[in-house]
Amino acid sequence: MDLKESTRTLLEDFLASHRGNARAAADALGVNHVTFWGWVKGTRAPALKQLSEVFARLGVTVRLPEGAEETTRKVCFVAAKTAPAGAGADPPDSEQYLAVPLVGEVGAGPGIIPQEEILSWVLVYRNHRSVMQRSNLLAVEIGRNQRSMIPTLHPGDIVLIDRSDWGQQGHAPPGNIFLVREPGQEGGGMVKRVSTAGKGALATITFYSDNAAEYGPEVYHMHQYDHDMQQAVVGRVVWAWADLSRK
Repeated sequence: MDLKESTRTLLEDFLASHRGNARAAADALGVNHVTFWGWVKGTRAPALKQLSEVFARLGVTVRLPEGAEETTRKVCFVAAKTAPAGAGADPPDSEQYLAVPLVGEVGAGPGIIPQEEILSWVLVYRNHRSVMQRSNLLAVEIGRNQRSMIPTLHPGDIVLIDRSDWGQQGHAPPGNIFLVREPGQEGGGMVKRVSTAGKGALATITFYSDNAAEYGPEVYHMHQYDHDMQQAVVGRVVWAWADLSRK
């Protein structure tokens, strides 16, 4: 259940505690009864300030799950001491960029990224359509011997992963590229195309390689992941830096 559904459930329970009297429930929360009724019916969405005030009155504390904190950092550009070309030009607007940690595939897990796993940081233009509205990003360098995604991705290429987008709506047909993990793997994983099939006890997940001649499909039953998609998929690949001289 996401935050929107959880909030609506809380408000419905609060309304029920006031015997369905929307005006009394709204007065208790200090909001207009028409606004409150819109929240309950889902026709209106409370603003962040309103939501925090309502939660405070309800005695509700919101806690993010472990490892759900954003990975990106703010950027601060400073004027260089030497600027041979374009001297006097204003520095870029730091608000337009994100600093994203760069790790190898081994360190690209879903939780907190240990400082020792961070190889470097890369700048990402946040207004690019593949990045907009995303903040839990991770840059992953394809391993030296990882040839399974050739010709799309080569060893040394860098992919941008959104760890908040792990395919909640499924992966059919195969085509989307994700950072995935084999069953029982705690750390990072491998970049693959993903497809799911079946439901319940028959549900499976398949990892495909673009280099199909050398790497065949890998099929796993979802019970090997405790039927938890987040154990199988770390995040979606939304961008890539590739050496086009090899394409």
